[in-house]
Amino acid sequence: MTIKINNEIDTLKKVVVCWGNNIPIYEEYKTDDPEFLKYHPNPWDKNLLLKQQEGFFKALEKYQVTLVFPKMEDKLFWQMYTRDTAFVVADKLYYSNIRKLEARNGEVSGLLKSLDLPEDKIVKLEGETEGGDVLVNDRNQVYIGKGSRTNKKAIEELESKLDNVKVFDLGENVMHLDTRLTILPKNIALIYSNSFKREDLEFLSQKYQLIEVTEQETNKLGTNVLVVNPETVFMPLQHKRVASELEKLGLRSELIDYTEPINLGGSFRCTTLPLVRDAG
Repeated sequence: MTIKINNEIDTLKKVVVCWGNNIPIYEEYKTDDPEFLKYHPNPWDKNLLLKQQEGFFKALEKYQVTLVFPKMEDKLFWQMYTRDTAFVVADKLYYSNIRKLEARNGEVSGLLKSLDLPEDKIVKLEGETEGGDVLVNDRNQVYIGKGSRTNKKAIEELESKLDNVKVFDLGENVMHLDTRLTILPKNIALIYSNSFKREDLEFLSQKYQLIEVTEQETNKLGTNVLVVNPETVFMPLQHKRVASELEKLGLRSELIDYTEPINLGGSFRCTTLPLVRDAG
């Protein structure tokens, strides 16, 4: 299989997604893992989640996106959040075998079996990291969030393997960079500014037209949208204000009901692992 991701905005051609069949029933799930409890305060409806996934997958197929499904394992409850299992930069797939949320360890095995990539296209990292902390900029630069799920060791490894890395130190109370920042076409970015240092905001404001997402919208993953092509962004149905702001700037919003994946801590970007984007 060929993989190629040079930025966040080219037309999406191929993506890894995964059904949420293994998501536990809310009333039956118990855990004392502080990393789960910190970011998952809301109840969820599994049946509704699966119905919403079906609508999302149909919408992707409408845009001629090829869906790749990894091998599923019953014990891997959160496998549907494919973004964090691995990420692609240029023509290589990067992953960490060690995850901060222990229940997610082991997910990469089924993914690698499904992709059948040559060994020289796979990079295993020793530090802790997840794909939600990685944004591939179209200026030959990779943005990495240092927060709750990505540590210093992983960042140092990535800095040694990639040519141009920009690190944003988000602190231990931010799960992923893409819950605070997402790059969109037309030099636009969605951002929750309060999570960034002043010098980082200055850096970003020089490169993008920043669209501010409110705290309430951020709590419902208002930045965690998915670019399908240079004209279209998939967004949750409840984020109509943000969609309106983007439409004023020439971006079309495809609004989809996605409440239940969001209640479990991940929206459209979290539930997709892009493998191929094509500039056309």
